[in-house]
Amino acid sequence: MPAPSEMRSGGSARSSAPNEHEAGEGERFAPLSRAALWARWNALRGDGYELDIIERRLGEGERATCEPKSMVSYRGSRLRYAGALTVSEPFKARLERFEDVVAEVALEVYGREPSRIRHYGAYSCRATRNRQWIVSEHALGNALDVVGFDFGPAGKKHALVEGLPATLKHPFQVRVGRHWAKTEGTAAIHARFLKLLTDRLRERDDIFRCMFGPGHGGHDDHLHLDVAPYRYVDL
Repeated sequence: MPAPSEMRSGGSARSSAPNEHEAGEGERFAPLSRAALWARWNALRGDGYELDIIERRLGEGERATCEPKSMVSYRGSRLRYAGALTVSEPFKARLERFEDVVAEVALEVYGREPSRIRHYGAYSCRATRNRQWIVSEHALGNALDVVGFDFGPAGKKHALVEGLPATLKHPFQVRVGRHWAKTEGTAAIHARFLKLLTDRLRERDDIFRCMFGPGHGGHDDHLHLDVAPYRYVDL
């Protein structure tokens, strides 16, 4: 069964939607909703996700409605967030995997893990900013806006990666807004960390489906990461 229209980097559609009236010979089924189609498709390809079944499209004049009581507070597992996040339970599991990737890339680049993940938050009850007829993944507790990472001083057990300047033994910050795509000095090292991190996340099908940041309207200083029913990457 083909996938629903799936947006890739650059806005290209990957394939057409499954037939909403698909049924076996002699059978008649009610049409599936758009959300049900996505949920069915993702489950068939081995990436079922509890929030896929939620309808994102709003009717004319309809406003996003949210269920904050269904959210959980999350401060981090392997890594800590600078301020507790309010997220859905399914998204929390994705964040735990995200922290593992951040930690692994940080060890590879700097020789130590970050002490804090800086962010603009997760849950926010609203429609998307550019498409008011679509419920934002933030409204579902299903998205995170990452600003950057704080690193503490290198301890005795943290060997500085060969080739890094000695200044990186001291505390430092990595920020999407300041370091993305930089090519000179220490800033270039931080840019390499951000690039390697987003590349690793792009390779994983079990963490985020949508990722965008600098160059995508309104995201010049942070990375937006979510688990919408479809995949879209603009980095």
